[in-house]
Amino acid sequence: MDKRFLSSDEKLLESGLFSDVTVRCGDRTWNLHKNILCSRSIWFEKALTGNFEEAKSGIVNIENFEPEAIDSLIRYIYTGICDIPALSPTTAKTNFVSCFEVYTVGDYFALSSLTKIALDTLTVEFDSKIAPLQLNYDSGTPTSESGISPDWLPELFEAIRLVYADIPLSDTSHTAPRLRAAFLSFVHAARFYFLQNEHFNAFLDEVPTFALDVFRIMRHTGDFVANLPDAHCSFCKSKPTRAEKGYYTHLATEKLKLTAACSTCANKKDFSAGWTDWSGKVRAEKEKAEREREKVAVTGAMHATRTGSALG
Repeated sequence: MDKRFLSSDEKLLESGLFSDVTVRCGDRTWNLHKNILCSRSIWFEKALTGNFEEAKSGIVNIENFEPEAIDSLIRYIYTGICDIPALSPTTAKTNFVSCFEVYTVGDYFALSSLTKIALDTLTVEFDSKIAPLQLNYDSGTPTSESGISPDWLPELFEAIRLVYADIPLSDTSHTAPRLRAAFLSFVHAARFYFLQNEHFNAFLDEVPTFALDVFRIMRHTGDFVANLPDAHCSFCKSKPTRAEKGYYTHLATEKLKLTAACSTCANKKDFSAGWTDWSGKVRAEKEKAEREREKVAVTGAMHATRTGSALG
């Protein structure tokens, strides 16, 4: 549409001149124009031209959204502009939650162009954060050596919590809403970082439907195939088909390698299912190795000192 007409429409929005529709949400009221609303939103078209009460009274009451979200919707209908970063609170570190709100209101009022703006903005947000996460797998400290500061993680979790608020555990749809798929794809792309992050793992317990989605997408992409254990027992080398009670695997944290064991050898080892976070065990192994290196370095320095003294 010609921007000159949109500019005129914005003036009509601001002045309320010739308005024939009243939209109310919370403590806000907008005096609007039926021809503009109905020509640009199928939701308003159905509400204001059918047999609904709104069509007769010319008053539309909206209760399931915040006034700020409806204001951004109306301004988009009148101007074709939605600046999502400008909608985010000044204290926000990301646009995650604002993208969710804009997408939701656009989807509800059947404005696919508005949902696209939300997804495009979300993509830009993800792109600005994904590379550092993919290059950094050590989330043991708030700020890593590569400069990653996960202080925006609470906002990511809040947005995901909102996305999954009304999705039941039984929902295994492969045609998931694009917003749900967008957040899931972002987490999957940086899964090696997130799965070592204690805050993320705690969040999985809070939102089980999201946790199931994470499991499903990792299963579909087949990450585990690259880490299949040996077909023989790593200890006695017997074939698992000859064992009477099965075949077990275990992550050897000191080598980060899957170890296989027949039932006999498994009974001699601790090959039970793990209920504690493996990443904690890995960190413990790293710390142990670091202490050993420091011990060797100190011993070497002391030996060099004694040798030097003896030669002197």
